[in-house]
Amino acid sequence: MSARPEVAFVVQRYGPDVTGGSEALARAVAARLSPTHRITVYTTCARDYVTWRNELPRGREESDGVVVRRFPVEEERDLDAFNAFSETLYDQPHTVEDELEWLRRQGPHVPQLVETLGEDADRFSAVVFFTYLYYPTYWGLKAAPERAILVPTAHDEPPLRFELYREVFALPRAFAFLTPAEERMVRRRFDLGARPALVAGMGVDVPEAPDVAALRARHGLDRPYVIYAGRIDAGKGCAEMLAFYGRYRQTVGEAPDLVLIGRLALPEALPPGVRYLGYLSEEEKAAAIAGAQVVVCPSPYESFSIVLLEGMALGVPGLVNAHSEVLKDHCLRSNAGLFYDDADEFGEALHLLVRGKALREALGANGRAYVRDHYRWDVVLDRWRALLDRAPSFAPQR
Repeated sequence: MSARPEVAFVVQRYGPDVTGGSEALARAVAARLSPTHRITVYTTCARDYVTWRNELPRGREESDGVVVRRFPVEEERDLDAFNAFSETLYDQPHTVEDELEWLRRQGPHVPQLVETLGEDADRFSAVVFFTYLYYPTYWGLKAAPERAILVPTAHDEPPLRFELYREVFALPRAFAFLTPAEERMVRRRFDLGARPALVAGMGVDVPEAPDVAALRARHGLDRPYVIYAGRIDAGKGCAEMLAFYGRYRQTVGEAPDLVLIGRLALPEALPPGVRYLGYLSEEEKAAAIAGAQVVVCPSPYESFSIVLLEGMALGVPGLVNAHSEVLKDHCLRSNAGLFYDDADEFGEALHLLVRGKALREALGANGRAYVRDHYRWDVVLDRWRALLDRAPSFAPQR
């Protein structure tokens, strides 16, 4: 036990019922590294990123061989008020003090987590911060910069242009990116110098033989369908996707259904041809993806996209928003998907995929190979271990 290096993970939410890209990444990596590293996760009592309401017990627990320390969030978030305040800053003149107020309002406001992390930091060989955006990363990096590794999970969004994030990207001793496109985007915005950086990525796990027939029977999916999986809201490009899909349905005689799985956060009624299945277990989710003709990824802001790679691993091609450099890059590197810039291109690309069985099969085979070569867990964990092993030797910045 004593031979295992101690490593701290800092992430805003953590747990088996917590959804979110950086949260899923932190939990997946922590659990898989636990046989070789003693992982302590510093996180909050929040389950929901919208309100940051304290729903989980504070204190210490163990999960999947990982020690989890939860700290209470000191104020809940009013999302409407926060969004209104954000609009006064985005692309508008403002001060760094305004940005710090924005950071506090965004949350999760957990000064006790930051204080405790600073007190404990010397015992860890590395302190890994997941996602650049939130309060625990900004203040946690100031409290524990030695041997700090930042996993930015960044995409080109308005907050990335705030001055305060120059501090966030100046403090870490090393960086772990999810994709080459993410690293290129970050380097265009920030001077990372010669500090260690690698594309560590995330592994993709899917069942070898998902039970598609049982899934179809259980949910009455008796027609061909394409699928979207994830948080269903406008910020993820879903409103635009539904509008583009509705236009496509009006122009073709027989359109496949559009199946949605995940949390529904759109106020308007769903249009004809759209099926909402709610939350599914991981097994059902894999079966739903495996039975689809296409995985649609409409978000313009992505740093990785687990669901796109899960689809590729299952031999299902992707249709992605070309405004996301990461998603487009996945398609170009893998030759396993198409991308669209507007409604016309969405319809044309979708039509090619749903009408072209040979094309889907060729892209599907390419996707399986891409995931096998780059995103198997054994390959990914070797990268993570190599970076963590270097952490004690990181030289302090001058």
